[in-house]
Amino acid sequence: MEHLAFHGAACAAGLVGRAGRRRAGPGAGQRRVGSLAGPPGSESARPGPPPRLGCGAGRGRGAPFWLFRIRHLRWGDADFIVKALAYTGPDRPIWTVYNWQAPLSIFSHAQLWFLLNPSPGVGVDTLYAVTSVLAGVGFVYVLFLLADALGRDRLEKAVIFGLVIATGSMQLFFGYIENYTIISLGLLLTLYLGVRCLRGEISLAWPSLTLAVTNAFHPSTIIMWPALGYVGWVAARRTAGSKLAEAARLVLPPILVFAALSALMASAGHGPLALLTDDRPGGADAIWFVPLFETTTKWQHYTMFSLGHFLDWGNEHFLISPFGLALLLLALVNGRRIWSEVSARPGSAAAGEPQIQASRMASGFQGQESRIYSGFEPAERRVIIFLATASLLYLLLTFVWNPDYGGRKDWDLFAPSAFVYTLLAAYLLIRQARDRLELARSARLLIAASALFTAAWVYYNTIPWPVK
Repeated sequence: MEHLAFHGAACAAGLVGRAGRRRAGPGAGQRRVGSLAGPPGSESARPGPPPRLGCGAGRGRGAPFWLFRIRHLRWGDADFIVKALAYTGPDRPIWTVYNWQAPLSIFSHAQLWFLLNPSPGVGVDTLYAVTSVLAGVGFVYVLFLLADALGRDRLEKAVIFGLVIATGSMQLFFGYIENYTIISLGLLLTLYLGVRCLRGEISLAWPSLTLAVTNAFHPSTIIMWPALGYVGWVAARRTAGSKLAEAARLVLPPILVFAALSALMASAGHGPLALLTDDRPGGADAIWFVPLFETTTKWQHYTMFSLGHFLDWGNEHFLISPFGLALLLLALVNGRRIWSEVSARPGSAAAGEPQIQASRMASGFQGQESRIYSGFEPAERRVIIFLATASLLYLLLTFVWNPDYGGRKDWDLFAPSAFVYTLLAAYLLIRQARDRLELARSARLLIAASALFTAAWVYYNTIPWPVK
């Protein structure tokens, strides 16, 4: 499967590379792309669907999420979680309700179990499956909104939506039993609100509050704060009011959420000090990172720069996003080449003269100036820096953090990262492609191949494993 993904990425790179070398002329090819991007009979792309359509599509998506839900407990801590939360005896350990390793996730599912425990046929696995599917419905809706915000025409919106929704990490919404489903929705909502804040459409407090609540469901998402800090920096520079007020909008939400969470946990005698003892980060051996030179416990499977670690890491990302990393590398190469061409072109801003506004495009850009040939506008650069910061830090986390069960069984620990960096890859792809026809063709190949992998992965998990 991984070999096929690599071959598909190589083919797609060739297509996108050719797209980067061609200019989109006003000929029949563009009219054909208009028919690809828009409805039948249309030669121009129209605005994307309004949010109500996205909401309807999200509700419709809930049916396959449930019908093809996972049927075993072999990945991550699923088996352990189901058994631990199902026990309701008087000597029930406190960490099965109040646990700093996934505070609100464990607490909310435990409370649901207390409420619905007498119901026949409802187990802890059922409750996790329901919240997984509901998180998936919300994820699809927010992804519609995010694609609508980032794409300039229907084709670009479809590329963004398709590449993200076809990732292998979507398995998290097919009734998945772990603590990484709700945070995936929180991460995407944070990205959407962050983009809107960068454009001055909403207050900085909203993405800050969203990320703070997401942290309360699982602390691994703290890795997103530097990216949101950049959003705060942009907001502070743009505001005509007090810079201190902007800083408060960034800092106060996490402080208030942490204070409320600490009060909740302390009410059961399991306050923040438990982070240093029973609920310390780092898994079973309390060791955070992959060791540099030598493994010392059974929960460590390789050293940092060993071949086994690189293979495990690469296999993880082929699974959760078959083309995400390949597209990011391609974008890096194309970005360097496009900037060189812009700098050398007479009349460019890099040459010290007024920057040339490039062509008008037939697919979705009638009457709109495009800067595809003259680099990114400042607003686009800010979005790219925001997404790139989040992606690079999340990728770094997936490389250095030690998965107790190894990359295969602990695949879900790093799965949410795919949503972040695949979104960046899709955004760079649509911004760097010059030929709309080639963009449509390449996107079809990429999305179809990714969807094929994800469908196989989802189907594989619908097969019950034999009980030991």
